[in-house]
Amino acid sequence: MRKVDHDSRREEVAGAAASLIANRGLEALTTRALAKELGCSIGVLSHYFSSKEEIVIAAFRWADQRIDLRMQEAIADDSPNIESFFPVIKAGLPLDAESDLEWRVRLNLQTFALTHGDSLQAEREKNKQFRDLMTIMIAGMQAKGHVTKQLSAEEITSVAFDLVNGMAKNLLMCPFEEREEKAEYLFKLIELLKQPA
Repeated sequence: MRKVDHDSRREEVAGAAASLIANRGLEALTTRALAKELGCSIGVLSHYFSSKEEIVIAAFRWADQRIDLRMQEAIADDSPNIESFFPVIKAGLPLDAESDLEWRVRLNLQTFALTHGDSLQAEREKNKQFRDLMTIMIAGMQAKGHVTKQLSAEEITSVAFDLVNGMAKNLLMCPFEEREEKAEYLFKLIELLKQPA
């Protein structure tokens, strides 16, 4: 079997696992349920993944990669300023059905990670990569005079990271039609980071 086929099948399994987790909870993710969802045997699954935890980590990465891709597309601005930072924050929130599914996966897996070492390490590494990326972006905005220097880029990153994560969890509890409005105050807070004229 070619590697591209193998990787494609692993991606398909990870996506199906993510969907099960998002819609029915982590406890619903069994190899039997996953095999049924994919229309294959349990033996086929074991060809691609050696354990349930490996499947869980793959589902976590599947969701994270999709969130990351949206955020990286939003970061594509060559001359970032506060206004160009809004789409980055927005891309990280569960404001539509696709990002809602991804965040449901993330929250289920964050709980799982607390008691599973490999998953916890994957979560820590992911958080560090994202924080590093955001810190570079904010430092760039500070260097160009767009963002206050009263706080370091690392401090602003920590505040933004914690606010977005907390808000994402809270938004999942709200109906879709209320989410945009509830997220508005976060953008008002970000406005306060502008460098005074």
